[in-house]
Amino acid sequence: MNFELTKDQEMFQKMAREFAEREFLPVAQEYDQPGKYPYEIYKKMAPLGLLATMIPEKYGGLGLGVLTWILMLEELAWGSLSLTAITQNAMLPGSVLTDAANEEQKQKYLPPMCRGEKIYAVAVAEPNAGSDGGNIETKAVLRGDSWVINGNKVFTTNGVVADMVIVLVQTDKSKGNKGLGLIAVDKSCPGISAAPIEGCIGLPCDDIAQVRFSDCVVPEENLISEVGKGLKLALGGITNMRISIGAYGVGVSQRCLDICVKYAQDRRQFNKPIGSFQLVQALIAEMALETEAGRLLTRSAAYKKEKGMKCIKEVSMAKWYCSEMMMRNTVKAIRIHGGYGGFEGYTVERLNREALNFLAPGGTVEMHKLTIGRQILELDAMSR
Repeated sequence: MNFELTKDQEMFQKMAREFAEREFLPVAQEYDQPGKYPYEIYKKMAPLGLLATMIPEKYGGLGLGVLTWILMLEELAWGSLSLTAITQNAMLPGSVLTDAANEEQKQKYLPPMCRGEKIYAVAVAEPNAGSDGGNIETKAVLRGDSWVINGNKVFTTNGVVADMVIVLVQTDKSKGNKGLGLIAVDKSCPGISAAPIEGCIGLPCDDIAQVRFSDCVVPEENLISEVGKGLKLALGGITNMRISIGAYGVGVSQRCLDICVKYAQDRRQFNKPIGSFQLVQALIAEMALETEAGRLLTRSAAYKKEKGMKCIKEVSMAKWYCSEMMMRNTVKAIRIHGGYGGFEGYTVERLNREALNFLAPGGTVEMHKLTIGRQILELDAMSR
C-alpha cells in the first residue's frame, strides 16, 4: 500500500475538513436534541458530492474510490459524528443500487439522491434477526405482477424521512438464504408505515425507525437484481458501512486528541499546565497511538476493498478496533477534562454519547471476533 496520498485525495480531504469546520462545528450542539433532522445540512452536502462520493459520475456522483471516501469521512466525523452519519443515505442504499440495480432503477433513484432531492434507507434488521441475516422473517409473495410484503423492520436509519426503502425480504423460507431478495419500496406504495424509535442516546437528530409492511403492494419490477442474491447484496453495502465506522472512529478520536492537547496546554493546576503531568501525557500518548493505529487499519481495509482484494478480515478488524477505540478515547478525553468533562455542553461529553451508538451497527464486536478467527483458522466457531 502506498502511504502517499494523491493530489486529488488531498484536495477532497481538505474540502471535507473545510466543510466540517464551516457547517458542522457551529451547529453540532444545536442538533444534539431529539426530533431535529438536519435537512439544511443535507442540502448543503449535495452540491459538493458529499452525498454521492462513490456513485458513478453518469448518475451525478463523484465516482471516487473507497479510500478517498474514507479520507473524507475521517474529516467529516472530526466535525460531528452525528451529522456525518446522514451520509449513510448514499453510502448504504446508494452502494446497493450502484452494484445491483438495473439501468432503469439506477436512472430512477440515483440522480435525485445525488442532488439531495430524495432520501433513501435500507431495512435489514428485525426484532429476531440482527447479525443473523438468514433468519429474516419479512415475507414477500409474488401475486400476479406485484409483490405483497408483510413484516417488521427495526433500527432503520432514515426510516421515517426516506422517500424509498430497500427492504430485505424472504420469498421462500424453505430455500433459506437462497430465498432472500431486495425490493425497492417507495413510500407511496400502500401498506408501508414508519415510526421513530425514540430514546437513542447520543444521536438524537438521527432518524432511526421501525418500518412496518402490512400487505404492502409493490410492482414486480422493483426487485433489485434477483431472488437469492438479497443477503449478499445487502452485506456488500454493509461492508462499506463497516469501513465507514472505522473512519468515524478515527475522526472522533482525532477530534478528542486535538481538544485534549489544547486543554492540557492551557489548563493550569499547581501553577503549571496539566499537560506537564506525567499521567496526563500518558493519556495523550495512548490516544495518539490508538488513533494512528485505527487510521492505518481503516485505510488498509479501504485500499483492499477498492482494489478488489479479499478484505473480510481487514474490514472486521477496522470496525472492531475503531468502534472500541473511539469509546476508549472519548472516555480518556473526559478524564483529562476532570470535573468539567462529564457536563452536557462540553464537546467531549457529546462525543462520548455519539460514539456509544457505533459499537453494534455493522455487526457487534463479538461477531467480528468470530469472523476474524474464522478467516485466520479456516474453521467455523459457530455451531449450526
